[in-house]
Amino acid sequence: MFSRTVPPMSRASFERIVPVVSLVVLALIIGQSVVQSVSAWLSGAEAKHIVPVFEAPIASAGKALGAALTSWMPAWSIPTPFGPLDVKHTASYTIYEWFKLPIILFLTTYGMTLLRLSISTRWIERSIGRNDLLGASGGALLGMFTPVCSCTVTNIYAGIVAGGASQRASSAFLFASPALNEFAILFMFVIVGPFGGLVYVLAGFAAALATAYLAPVLGLDPARFVQQVVSPHLCGTIARESILVRAHREAWALFKRLFGVVLFSGFLAGILVNFNLTLVESLKQAGAAWWGPLIATVLGLPLDINAASTAPILVALHQIVPIGTLVAAMMATTVSSIPEWAMLNRLIGKAGAIKVVCWYATYVALLGLLLNWLFA
Repeated sequence: MFSRTVPPMSRASFERIVPVVSLVVLALIIGQSVVQSVSAWLSGAEAKHIVPVFEAPIASAGKALGAALTSWMPAWSIPTPFGPLDVKHTASYTIYEWFKLPIILFLTTYGMTLLRLSISTRWIERSIGRNDLLGASGGALLGMFTPVCSCTVTNIYAGIVAGGASQRASSAFLFASPALNEFAILFMFVIVGPFGGLVYVLAGFAAALATAYLAPVLGLDPARFVQQVVSPHLCGTIARESILVRAHREAWALFKRLFGVVLFSGFLAGILVNFNLTLVESLKQAGAAWWGPLIATVLGLPLDINAASTAPILVALHQIVPIGTLVAAMMATTVSSIPEWAMLNRLIGKAGAIKVVCWYATYVALLGLLLNWLFA
């Protein structure tokens, strides 16, 4: 009789402890990011080091794990039509993505759900819960201060939708977060001055708002998928259940449904990282041709490259490639990627994912052509 009562007691204790541990981990990650940002500001570091990047501690741990688990592998390169594929680097990068993406998906969903359950729903309704211009602007601003790459933004996107963000606010965030990244903005200010930087920011913010209002046409409505996953898990909850447990239950339900596609997108990112230099060679060949932004868009959109890695390479190409072509290359590699398409396909369906990518391609190409015309 006693043995039958132990498992339920152990499970109940486990369900109470794990949400607390998750909250502590989330608080430590946010705290470390803020401390590093403040330290950089006090030490007079560059602006790009002052902006807090909440995924940085997770990314650093993932890179260390990937390097450690692949240290025994010999150097092995496989020739492909798109360039050499480094097997060891692919394995290391895939492990890095498999470590980073699931953690970001879960912690973002958990944090946003906890916020929704803890504070007045009226506060959310008045901010990113609004489905009007103010809500869309709030989502775009949230994206500007949450600079992440395309393979990461979809995980956060699912989290803020689960946390109560409206269709327009979440859509604006989905575009603004990778597009209006701090490295691209600083790149524009440094290379072409304040006017170029201002044009980039205004164009990106306007495109984020356009994405918000085009959301119904683009199919950007993951709320139905999120509700289908989360709602059944709330039917049997007890009213007296703690907020931490409820938030953890919702986050875990969504995490389990998206875990497989997250691993698949991480695997794709590991493969595509090998072909980053193919884009650089193509930009050199395009040179000052008017169609440079178009080729940069087509070749850059499938790739998964962080803007921090892209910016130094593009600066070196500034003397031979026009600024619009460089920005199109940076924007294309950052705002979208095949791993992001895999996640969007799961959240909003294949048709919606295709529409979103086509919209991104249109914006990036037009922005590149506009900048080349302005700074010819």
